[in-house]
Amino acid sequence: MESLKQRWDEWVISLKNKKGGASGGSIKSAQIVYVFGPPGTGKTHHLHRSTCQSFTGDYMTVMHDYHHVDGDIPLKHMCLVPEYKEMAEKMFLEGDWAPHFTELARLTLEGAKDNDKVVLSHATDKNEMRDHVIKQIIEGGASEDKITIIQLTIDPKVKARGLYHRTARMAEQSGMTMTGEMTEERYIDMTLGAEAAQPEDGFEVHPKAIMVDISGRDVTHFDNVDKALGLTRSTEVPYESICAKVKPIDEARDKKVMESGFMEAFAEIIARAEAQNGQSSSLAIEEEGEDEKKVEEMKKRRSTLMKCEVSMRGLSSRSLSLRDTSEGVEARRKSLITTGKICEE
Repeated sequence: MESLKQRWDEWVISLKNKKGGASGGSIKSAQIVYVFGPPGTGKTHHLHRSTCQSFTGDYMTVMHDYHHVDGDIPLKHMCLVPEYKEMAEKMFLEGDWAPHFTELARLTLEGAKDNDKVVLSHATDKNEMRDHVIKQIIEGGASEDKITIIQLTIDPKVKARGLYHRTARMAEQSGMTMTGEMTEERYIDMTLGAEAAQPEDGFEVHPKAIMVDISGRDVTHFDNVDKALGLTRSTEVPYESICAKVKPIDEARDKKVMESGFMEAFAEIIARAEAQNGQSSSLAIEEEGEDEKKVEEMKKRRSTLMKCEVSMRGLSSRSLSLRDTSEGVEARRKSLITTGKICEE
């Protein structure tokens, strides 16, 4: 993608020629934290439901005055920024992830121009991609010794349990139901089994990362992050109050994305990718001969299904490899999109 590479090079040059930029000003002195964790580790607390890394970034903004760069911006804003859709198609249809992760570095550096503390959050699963981001951040003028890497970890069963409740809630909100034998425990077993079946696609451990456990799903999440970064906060502010401050940030971000038509656009790209790989995608909707209202209902259900799967697997090329495309699962997806019901016979 030469045009995007050229834009990056031109941006770095202009930045280095700018007073107070990468030549030795604010960016060089900025403290940058790169936090990543496996997708699907959303908060089950009733006040919040964002991904663990996004939640951590928002927490650091609210309690420690960090500028938060949500690493999902390029994909989630693909309907708002033409270049971002170009990046998404490159990553999912051609396997070229570099433009997307270069943009994460650029957004981080943009934040560092005006802020002395920046946190980038993203469910980056591969070290090659993480190191690309870090290399680009350093190339843009940041000091390597001021970059801290945080890797969030969580008990797999705790994560799967949270995913069940979030999936059920999303389905209910869109007029869909989970029926039959799809109990909480069965869902957990299926989720753990699907991940265990593809260990080669696992979430890699970064050799330079500080490992932070968030399995507690409570105030220990904040305590462990603060300890890793050497931060302190007032113990007088209760966990619920912090979550209440974070919630509006996440809701505003989510509202903008959902109104842009992102989920529908993302579903189309995934359907194209699966068709390109010779698969008969359950996400493909045959509109010819169908009632217009029914087609819109199916698209709405598909968007909800994609939102659930994004919650589980994140927004990366890995989400394609982790999608269970077995005949039974594809049939259930198709049934859900067509009828609004998930049935386990």
